[in-house]
Amino acid sequence: MGALPRTTLFMALALIGLIGVSQRANADRCYRYEPDVVVVEGTLQLKAFAGPPNYKSVEFGDQPEAVWILTPLQPLCIDALEDDKWNIARDAVQIIEIIPRTAFNVALSGKTVQVQGTLSRARSAHRHAEILMRATFVAPKQP
Repeated sequence: MGALPRTTLFMALALIGLIGVSQRANADRCYRYEPDVVVVEGTLQLKAFAGPPNYKSVEFGDQPEAVWILTPLQPLCIDALEDDKWNIARDAVQIIEIIPRTAFNVALSGKTVQVQGTLSRARSAHRHAEILMRATFVAPKQP
C-alpha cells in the first residue's frame, strides 16, 4: 500500500513535467513560410514611405506610399523551407511588412492585433521589411 502513493506521486510529477515541456516547446516553436497560414500578434502601424518617382523623399516630391507594418509582441523565428534557397531561416524577426488581401480599418493603426496570413521573404528592394505577410484577416487582440 505504501508503494502506491509513491508511484502515483511519481506519475503526477512526470505528467506535470511533460505538460511544462510541451508548453515551452510550443512557445519556442518557429513560424513557417507559405503555404502555411499563421497568426502573429503585434502592434500594427500604418506608415508613410517615399514612393514614385524616386523612392527617396516625400519632402522632395516623391509620392507617399502607405504601408502596414507589424511589430510582433516578441521577436519571432521562421524555419527555412526545405529545398528553397530563398525562404531561409530567420531569427529575431522584429518587423513584418503586411500586404493586405482584405481591407484594414485605419483605426487599427497603433493597436495590438492578431494578423492571419502567409509569410515570405521580400523579393524586391522596394519592400520595407525583409519578411512579408500576405494578410487575409486582422482583428484587435482580445484580452
